[in-house]
Amino acid sequence: MANSIYRYSQLNPIIFGPGSIACVGEELTKLGCKKLMLVCGPNVTKSGALVKCEESLKAAGIGYAYWNEVAPDAPSTLINKAAKYAIEQECDSVLAVGGGSCMDLAKGIAILLDKKETEIEKYMPGPPMTIQPNIPIILAPTTSGSGSEGTQVSVITHDALGQKRAIFTHATLGIIDPVLTLTCPPSVTAQAGFDVLAHCVESITSRDRNPHSEVLALSALRRVRDNLVECYKNGTNLEARTEMALASNWAGLAFVDTDVHLGHITCDALSATCHTPHGIECAWTTPVLLKLMADYVPEEIKKIAEAMRVELTGTETNLEVAEKIGDVIHAMMRECEVKSLAGYGKTREDAVAGANVIVEGPHLWSKCPVYVDKPLTMEDAEKLLGDIYDSYQ
Repeated sequence: MANSIYRYSQLNPIIFGPGSIACVGEELTKLGCKKLMLVCGPNVTKSGALVKCEESLKAAGIGYAYWNEVAPDAPSTLINKAAKYAIEQECDSVLAVGGGSCMDLAKGIAILLDKKETEIEKYMPGPPMTIQPNIPIILAPTTSGSGSEGTQVSVITHDALGQKRAIFTHATLGIIDPVLTLTCPPSVTAQAGFDVLAHCVESITSRDRNPHSEVLALSALRRVRDNLVECYKNGTNLEARTEMALASNWAGLAFVDTDVHLGHITCDALSATCHTPHGIECAWTTPVLLKLMADYVPEEIKKIAEAMRVELTGTETNLEVAEKIGDVIHAMMRECEVKSLAGYGKTREDAVAGANVIVEGPHLWSKCPVYVDKPLTMEDAEKLLGDIYDSYQ
């Protein structure tokens, strides 16, 4: 990276720290908001995570309409339904308190609310469109996973086509209060955490990596290594939750500049045929991705090994370094009770059937061949998916 010119940025400000959700009313007042669409899942409502948020809104005199119907991967028909409600309620802003899908849902709602429309599909032609609404979008994550509060990515399922697609929209403000993650269930904690790990690895190994993305991703990766298992086993550990919240945000900020790449495309392939949780797909995929890329970015793989506290003798081949990192990831997966593809009732044939998504599908991220220096053939993609199935049992 020594002789290159880089561009790096942060899309929106972040307020971070335990108790920071109490700032939301004041921040919305600064933005001139009068009535917002408050988007959150029913589990968030039950957990009590909204109490401080609602107190802050009421103290600031800001009205709000609830929307608590949320589904994984933000279905387009659900966005349309929620946007219609927001328009009817005459909302002028959107606040999401929830996980990655909730925040993606909020971004889609904001686009339609701003345009007074109820059909998000028109903005999902294939390659991601960049659309920035002229209304405030505040995102407060309750999981440490997607980093959506600081990125431009919103992943939406085009229901009519049965495909995941993306629209590039970023928040006006992110509020990261680790207290909101304390009630995140262990299974969701694990799924989100391995998504963060994948964001780190793909950012560090990206063709478009830069000093800014590298320092963020490596710092995030160390935090995942040191705190994910603890968060899974002891979800009330606020210190560990705070470290994972930082890791999630920093990993997201890292891939703002670099994008994610073949790992996430491969997860899309698994999702298409196996319909398994995205974060678990990241866990299965990352160790195999590291081996595939070992000879293309060997110095970056060694940096990942250092951040993951992998013990090296200095005599390992590039592939052996990648394999040792994979062993550490697999050990973390077992501690977090991550099931294999077979454990989800999926066959090797189910996994391999998604190969066409890697080779010819309408990717959210379409640059995968450049990261392995050659176009991927169907045979390559089938081998990759087969290796993922075989490597973790």
